[in-house]
Amino acid sequence: MATSYIPAGRVFMNEFCRKADDDVIYWKRMQQLAVLQEPASVSSIAFSPNKPYNVASTSSVRLSLYDTIVCEPINMFSRFKRAVCGVKFRRDGELLAVGGEEGKARIFDLTQSSGIRKAPLRSINASQATIRCVEFSPCGRMLYTMASDGRVKHWDISDTGAAAVCDYAAHQDEIRTSAVSTLNHNLMLTGGYDHKVKLWDSRCLRDGPSVEMDAGFPVENAIFLNSEHLVATAAGPLVKVWDVTVGGRLLMSLQQHNKSVMSLCLGAVGDILLTGGLDRKVNVIRVLDFSLLHSMPMASPVLALAMSPDDQTMAVGMGHLLAIHRRAPESKGIVSAQTVDKRAMIRTAAPKVQMQEAGKSKESVEIKAKSSDMHRLSKVDTLLRGYQHAAAIRKMFHSYFFHSRKEEVVAWLLVILRRGAIHRAIAGQENNVLCNMLKFIHAQLFRGNHFDVLNRVVDAFFEVYGNEELDSKVAKLALSLKTAVARELVVQKQLAKTLGALESIINGARLTSIRHEAPQVLL
Repeated sequence: MATSYIPAGRVFMNEFCRKADDDVIYWKRMQQLAVLQEPASVSSIAFSPNKPYNVASTSSVRLSLYDTIVCEPINMFSRFKRAVCGVKFRRDGELLAVGGEEGKARIFDLTQSSGIRKAPLRSINASQATIRCVEFSPCGRMLYTMASDGRVKHWDISDTGAAAVCDYAAHQDEIRTSAVSTLNHNLMLTGGYDHKVKLWDSRCLRDGPSVEMDAGFPVENAIFLNSEHLVATAAGPLVKVWDVTVGGRLLMSLQQHNKSVMSLCLGAVGDILLTGGLDRKVNVIRVLDFSLLHSMPMASPVLALAMSPDDQTMAVGMGHLLAIHRRAPESKGIVSAQTVDKRAMIRTAAPKVQMQEAGKSKESVEIKAKSSDMHRLSKVDTLLRGYQHAAAIRKMFHSYFFHSRKEEVVAWLLVILRRGAIHRAIAGQENNVLCNMLKFIHAQLFRGNHFDVLNRVVDAFFEVYGNEELDSKVAKLALSLKTAVARELVVQKQLAKTLGALESIINGARLTSIRHEAPQVLL
């Protein structure tokens, strides 16, 4: 039984990147719900891990807790003498910690039945300098404080004593960011204005950082990616991705922002990385291939960014504004009858059918069956359906096709190659057809997905015309194509040598890296 001919599709340069997939539509549904005024610049944002996923923000001397459903403040803590920053929730959502310019780390209890207490559950005099970051340990019993003097301290929440469990110098400049591993409770990440990002293991603090990475710019933010063997850092206008399992090797440097990147966060699943910068943009990056999915313009430079655990709400700190974005529900189109041409309908010989609704008169209904859709084939597809391969080649390279429909020409050539008819198709063609074909191959041979197809066409051309006397124009184009292939081979060899030399230099530098000074640990 003969099957219908399916027209050849297009061979795109990078079909995976060009197609509008569901992720793009998913993030385009993020819409601004409310904008809240803050007393000063928003310094930090955090979402509660429990429903209804309230959001906390710090601005000047005020710590605010907002309901993301109605976008109204639940409570405001303003009993601070100086500015507060670095707000964080514990994993169970019952405790909230915040640092500040007073050098204190304060812990608030959010489970009081009579309302949230204004007074902190515990206040820790952690440093004489500003406490920029605070982190709860994954078990919830420890609190880590990172100060502007570059020191990190570990505190036991249940111990009311004034001494820290552990104290060590982590950076030579101000610490700006921190992150705690959820898979390995002993690992913690810190980044500072000394351009360094360091991975610490609490079991061997005397030996210094387990991994140290140089970001090249003052580090504003650093987070673990989903698998936690990769780390993303925001330093200057670059977002860099590092592999900490191989000594902190730089895997990729993303430059999707024009100004400094200030904040990073992950989507709920961990397959999406969101970046916010001073260029007033929030970029959505797919972690699978680190491609830019979507870019959301903002009203002011983005200073802080956070995503709710259910992936439905996003909070953005922009100067004195806190914007709450909510994902719009997916629109479900109403299924309606399509307007069809009467000529495309197949009338049946069934008796007339009448339909009557309540309170209305009878109406005759004509039962019809829609005819199947038919493909409208192009001229080349029509020739290929009739296995007229030589005529298809003439049509391709004797008209506008090879100028304006390059992807479809490659797809048609692929059809002829799969049928094993390329030698017969190009044999005996006119000189102008051969000239146009060689010009097309010369222009498209080294471009993306076209190489595999056009390389086989070139081999077939030289097998057919290798021993024949060609026209001067055709011979000149064939020689030019041969020269281009030879030049490309030289370039590939040089690239291979350069990559090998760079790999040797990197391996040598890794072996002779400078030993880091051991931190002072007070137990």
